[in-house]
Formats: sequence, structure tokens, C-alpha cells
Amino acid sequence: MNIEQIVRNIESHLELVIPKHPFAEVYRYGVLPPGKAFRPQLVAALYADFSNDREDLSFLDNPKNSINYLASAVELHHAYTLLHDDLPSMDNDDERRGKASTHIKFNEWKALLAGDGLQTASFALLSKFEGEALPVMLKFFSWALGPKGLIQGQYLDLSEEMTKGIDELILTHQYKTARLIQTSILLGFWANENKLSRSESYRISKELFRLGHCVGIVFQLLDDLTELVDEVLTEHELAVNPWLTENSNKCLLEIISDLEKIDSIIEKEQLIQTKRVLSNYFQKIENLLTEGEGNITKHSKVDLVPIISLLNRINR
Repeated sequence: MNIEQIVRNIESHLELVIPKHPFAEVYRYGVLPPGKAFRPQLVAALYADFSNDREDLSFLDNPKNSINYLASAVELHHAYTLLHDDLPSMDNDDERRGKASTHIKFNEWKALLAGDGLQTASFALLSKFEGEALPVMLKFFSWALGPKGLIQGQYLDLSEEMTKGIDELILTHQYKTARLIQTSILLGFWANENKLSRSESYRISKELFRLGHCVGIVFQLLDDLTELVDEVLTEHELAVNPWLTENSNKCLLEIISDLEKIDSIIEKEQLIQTKRVLSNYFQKIENLLTEGEGNITKHSKVDLVPIISLLNRINR
């Protein structure tokens, strides 16, 4: 996957939707650089996996190709959530991706407005898709990322409902993290407009919805787990990390179950490009877990062997 070209497309598309005004610098700061560009990679990978030639990624070279607008749309939407997440009224984080958070660099009201602008801009880029699937894309995008999806996940997080038990924790991750990953995966599939029958398209959509759910849950639980690689943990981490609670064994079982499902769906649907994107991410996680195993097990006593074994299987 040509991540550099994906990033160039995001940069190009961002300029289409921000004003020619000094305030544009706040948008650029909040979006760029876009980290791993994990979600745009998923859009492109799913599109490639259901095309006639899965190895042909030349569509990435044309910023005006409809699929690239979709990839940038999910990244701008993701960036909006991060700008709002970091605000003092929410997670109150001073840093993001190794630099000062947008509200620290500029100020709170500018970060808030930039987040609002990016949310709307994501729909503007989505609307540039030229194909019959646009109506269903808009419906799913609005449902998955709106009041019944991502926003509800934010509420469950900030209200601390997610700390009541493992079910509430998984539900929060399902809404807050998995919904945007499911959106990325399904947009890539629907954009292909292949000649599948309605029943086959529906079947694959359901499988990919399950895949996105599992990836989202694993993504968040592994992220929490890698937070334990430090020798000394912050008070905040000690208070909220699920791997430090009585739910740690249940988190382990959830990860194992979902990793097995991810591997099964990838193989069943022959998702070559998607596996490459996920393997790249999982390889980095596997390295972190291996290198930080001493501190992780000291903090939580979790058995990392089955997790690392499954990550290794997917990475093959």
C-alpha cells in the first residue's frame, strides 16, 4: 500500500474543503501528518480486494479518483474526533502524535471550530463519490458516525459508563472505534460496484461488518495493552486501563476470539490487500508486546503468549 500517495491525496483533498484564510492553518495542523492513515488504507485495500486486479493500486495515483475521496473522507472525520477528544472538556490531552494538541497550539475555540469544520468536510468529500452506491454510503456514514454510533461511544466513554463492566467496555469500543473502521471497510467494498448478485453483496457486506467490528475491538484493546509497556504508569492509566482491573481475563478472551474471527474472514474472502494493511499494524503491535512484555506482565499479569501467537499467524 502506497501510504505516501494516500497522504498526498489527503493533503490535496483537505485544500479543497478549507477556506483561503489564515484559519486554514488550524485545519492543516489538526489533520497533518495523518499518523498511520490506517482507515484510508482500509478503504483502498477493500476496494482493491474486490476489483478485477487486486495487485493494481494505480488508482491511488489520481487524487480525483472517487475511491480516494472516500479514503480522505474517513481520515478527515477521524481527525475531527481527535481534535474534540483532546479538548479540556473531554479527555484534556495536551499532546497528540508527538506534538501539541490543536487547542494547545492555537486555542480552545479554534480547535472546536476546526473539528466542526472537518466533520462537515468529511461529508463534502464523501459526496464527491461518483457511483450508484452513494446513497447507501451516505446512510451508513451518517448512522455509524452519528448519534447512534460514534457519538454515543463518546458519551459512554466520557460519562464513565464504560468502566462499569466488560459489556459496557466492549460496547463503548464498538461505537467509538469500530464504527469508523466498519465505515472504512464497507465504503471500500461498496465503491467497487462489481457485478455481484444482491444476495452475494449482502452476504459479503455482513461479513465485512463483522470484520470491522472485530478489528475495532482488537484495535482498542491492544492499544490499551500497549499503554502498559512503560515501567511507571500515570495516575490516569492506573485508573482507567481495563487490563489493570478484574476484566483483564475477559479482555484477553475477547482479543483471542476476535483475532481468530479476523483471520477466518480474511482467508474466507481472500482479502489480500486488507491482510497486508492489518498485518503491518499487527506486526508493530507484536513488536511492542514482545519488547515490553516484562513491564506489561508486571502491571497486569496477563498471558501474552496466545495474543502474540495469533498476531504472528495473521502476519504470515
